[in-house]
Amino acid sequence: MSIERIKYTKLWNRTLGEVNDDIYKEKRDELRISFIKFRDNATHLVSQISSILPGLTQHDISHLDALWEVADLICGDDYPLNPLEAFVFGGAVLLHDSALCFEAYDNGIEGIRQTDIWKDSYASVSENVTDVAEAEKIADFSALRALHAHQAESLTEKSWVDPETKSPLFLLENNTLRKHLGKLIGQIAASHHWSIEDVASKLPNQVNVLPGFPRDWRIDPIKIACMVRCADAAHIDNERAPDFLHALIKRRGISYTHWQAQNKLASVDLDQSDNTNSTLLFTSTHRFLENESEAWWVVYDTINMIEQEIRSSNALLESRQVETPQFQVKRVKGVESPELMSKYVQTEGWNPCMAEVHVGNMENLVSSLGGEKLYGAGCDKFEVILRELIQNSRDSIHARREIDKDFIGQITVRLISDDNGVCLYIEDNGVGMSLRVLTGPLLDFGTSFWTSSLVQSEFPGLRSSKFKSVGQFGIGFYSVFMGADKVRVSSKPWNGGSSDVRQLNFNNGLSLRPLLKHEIPEDFNSNISTQIKLNLKEGILESTDKVLIKRNQMRAEDLEVSVEDYISSICAALDVSVYFSVNDSNCIEIHKDIKNETDYSDWLKRISYSKYQPQTVENYITTNIHRLRPIIDNDQWHGLAAISVAPTTEQNFLSLNAVGGLNSSVHHRSGEHYMGYIDRLPQSAKREGKGYSASDEAIKTWALEQVELLKKEGMQPLDKCILAYNLCYFGVDPIDIGYVFVIRNDMPEFLSFKELADLSLVEDIVFVKTDLMEHIDSHSQINSLPGQTLIKPLRNSNFLSLKMEEGIPVKNYSILDCLYREIVQSGYEPSFSVEKNIGQSFMGMNDGLVIRSTK
Repeated sequence: MSIERIKYTKLWNRTLGEVNDDIYKEKRDELRISFIKFRDNATHLVSQISSILPGLTQHDISHLDALWEVADLICGDDYPLNPLEAFVFGGAVLLHDSALCFEAYDNGIEGIRQTDIWKDSYASVSENVTDVAEAEKIADFSALRALHAHQAESLTEKSWVDPETKSPLFLLENNTLRKHLGKLIGQIAASHHWSIEDVASKLPNQVNVLPGFPRDWRIDPIKIACMVRCADAAHIDNERAPDFLHALIKRRGISYTHWQAQNKLASVDLDQSDNTNSTLLFTSTHRFLENESEAWWVVYDTINMIEQEIRSSNALLESRQVETPQFQVKRVKGVESPELMSKYVQTEGWNPCMAEVHVGNMENLVSSLGGEKLYGAGCDKFEVILRELIQNSRDSIHARREIDKDFIGQITVRLISDDNGVCLYIEDNGVGMSLRVLTGPLLDFGTSFWTSSLVQSEFPGLRSSKFKSVGQFGIGFYSVFMGADKVRVSSKPWNGGSSDVRQLNFNNGLSLRPLLKHEIPEDFNSNISTQIKLNLKEGILESTDKVLIKRNQMRAEDLEVSVEDYISSICAALDVSVYFSVNDSNCIEIHKDIKNETDYSDWLKRISYSKYQPQTVENYITTNIHRLRPIIDNDQWHGLAAISVAPTTEQNFLSLNAVGGLNSSVHHRSGEHYMGYIDRLPQSAKREGKGYSASDEAIKTWALEQVELLKKEGMQPLDKCILAYNLCYFGVDPIDIGYVFVIRNDMPEFLSFKELADLSLVEDIVFVKTDLMEHIDSHSQINSLPGQTLIKPLRNSNFLSLKMEEGIPVKNYSILDCLYREIVQSGYEPSFSVEKNIGQSFMGMNDGLVIRSTK
């Protein structure tokens, strides 16, 4: 494509064009010839972009040439730019998007796919896209977009090998210019993706000329960077989304909307009604129809971004100590409102307006969704706050373990009590928070940092590592305001110094405008990365010595336990050590990384508060602790537990459900099904568990190991009966080991499923139920059925399910399902019938589901 387009611009003609009576003709010619060759080489490189990223609007040489025209328009006719600056500007324009293709990188596509950026992108995409090839293409696109600006910095230094001569080829062939200006050109090209603050701080104010060039051709990199970013932003029109190419390539999703947006735009121009020539005007060549409204809003948002770029660049140029004139263009017409913009970028059949979904009282919303409305009015607020903050610390430590393989990490909980009340400190030495994180995702209600795009720039490679955060919902931090009048968050990046510590202070409870301070608190230890300090509200923690643990069973007494045991039970399954201190006493380790715990008996006694309960609880622990086994899936721990064979359903606190290693509730716990902990997946932001985090196969492997351990010790029929209930609870078939409690001839018995199957040949086996549910009625008053075998439940459980489909019990490992399968395996023919109104329950009349067999 001809360079004539650039040559028509005033910017070119007064800098690199041929000038009459030019005393610097030799140097100007050198720059012009070098640039033209530079442009020819870049043309071949950028031509590859459309084949690799067909969804993008045009990024070929026509786009690069057009930036001269747009810059000419924005800067004005007399904007000071010398030939050397024009060469640097032109070179930066050539490079700024050139790395949007694989050819710009060492080892091409394979080189891209070896980067942390690509791996992070692929890890993020593959969570929702199951097709591997499609996921790879999306990750390619994402990685190129993320890497291209940085890669532009080194493109002048990158060489390609001539296939015939084997000699190196460079985009900028002039060795002298490449050596002395190549890096600068690359930096300015990269800066189009920087913030305007980075442009001001990272680029030098002045670069002196090369020997042999006129001294007054000195280079102002910041001025040139502002020219590039404004021109690039403002080049939106039909040229970048031509009609015929639009028809040839079937775009979709976001790419289609952006293409559609630019396809209807004319070239940008100066507003002729402004005689100062300081206003840009964008107009459409076709009206946007109702079904193109999304594309119209893309145009509106983009034009607002262009206005912001021009204003911020002019503000930077004006603020500099070096005298630099602002651009001629100061604003864009119509940005004040969508209604005004629609006069120029026109619509048909609909009218854009600033009506949009908004939250009138954001503080009330955050308080509701991040407080008692989420966790429940009767929740233990101190427990919720501790769990949420410790979980954040855990995630931070795990992230640092991925970055620093020798790192272990610890969490410290401190309580300070004085006349002003109680202060709670949660401290960790994890990755910490930069200013961007502290003022970004932390305050973005509903956005978790670990799932945000920012994590990929803060910690490249983390997204594609084995790191898995517990935090997913981005609202846990706000739970602190349920129980705190004042909140202070102090943090620094883990590899930063004390000068990097920043504070966010919420001095009056929940405020969406906290105070940001760049100073280190007096009580901030240099060994930590993040400290959360809460001034607790009255009543949140009655004492720094004791905490009340609640039971909700009738006639069951609540417990008073020490604060350290209380916190220890919250951290029960955490794979990070936790230390505790009261009133600046020496820190004691109250929880050890669960995988490093060696004294399981002491651990279980602590998290079950056994020393505050009857001796029978400790006795049960002592008798059964040897059966505790980890539940392991893909080399990860998902539990440490032993199946229970105790008949009691009392709240003895022997078991707990954990989410990410943290106890989902310290109250109301029993050891009915198991003792120890099992990890579950978070069901919602409340952190209550749903399914197990381990696979069904891992749970089954653990459960069957428990069965073998119990077999070796010898089991009584009652043990086998309780075991059957609990195997069913874990989704494991109890048919070969389980017993069932029955009443037969007014006598209690424990029978195996084989014995029950054989008995069904001569006697009815009766399951008592109601019309309300397909479940054995555990509240029935029927205690015997003459001449029949009555299935008598010991506790309410899914083991009592009576669900059937098409006349056959559902395979759910219930008593009915196991008995039916045993009858069939024995070669018998089962039949079912229902006897109506055989007895009474407080739930109504009872029916009997009867199963009988024949040979």
